[in-house]
Amino acid sequence: MGRVKIAKKSTFIDMTAMSDVTVLLLTFFMLTSTFLSKEPATVITPPSVSEDKVQETNYVQVLVNPEGRIWLTMNNDTSADFGNEKMKIALLDKVTEIYNEAHKNNPVKFTDQQKYTFSKLGSFGVPLKQLGEFLNLADQPEGQTKMDQWLDGTDENPNHISGIPISKVQDENNLTEFQMWMKAIRQSDNSKLTDKIKDGSGVAIKADQSTSFDVIHTVMDNLQTIRMNKFTFLTALKGASE
Repeated sequence: MGRVKIAKKSTFIDMTAMSDVTVLLLTFFMLTSTFLSKEPATVITPPSVSEDKVQETNYVQVLVNPEGRIWLTMNNDTSADFGNEKMKIALLDKVTEIYNEAHKNNPVKFTDQQKYTFSKLGSFGVPLKQLGEFLNLADQPEGQTKMDQWLDGTDENPNHISGIPISKVQDENNLTEFQMWMKAIRQSDNSKLTDKIKDGSGVAIKADQSTSFDVIHTVMDNLQTIRMNKFTFLTALKGASE
């Protein structure tokens, strides 16, 4: 008796549908994800049990490293009227006006190209007298790398200062540069940002857990002297890293 031949079935699996789904998911995550901008300093925020999240727009982040250096990040509305680039150019004009009023004998001035470069920055923080030189680096070879090195303090030039100048407040008539920037931000045409600053959710201080209280107190005192009495502190959810 002959053997019964079993018909062989094809093992081919059509992956076309799976590939389509994969591409759709990848596209979805690319379009909906928010990419974090590079910061000049890496800080480990202190833990807390608060689960409140910082809004993605209309707030200002004050980044403080353990040595007391400060950088700012301003996130505006996503609309055409109050977009980040437009508001950053307006911010630079306003802080220039405030600075020059206090330094009439030694004013600062920025070109349209420098203003454009500033509008593209994520975090910023160098003395206003050096800001023009800093912004000019964008037109040089490896300009972005040089700007990053200046901001994070790894620049080989000892004259390049990283961080917005801040000091203990003497009186409200002699503003520190940090206060000038914050005062200029508070005068923004973006009403959504200014409203958030008024209710305390528009200014977020991000500091390393090893930063001394004296440094944080100086930052808070600078804000309170210009009547910015409400702000928040960024923290890590307790137990999230355990």
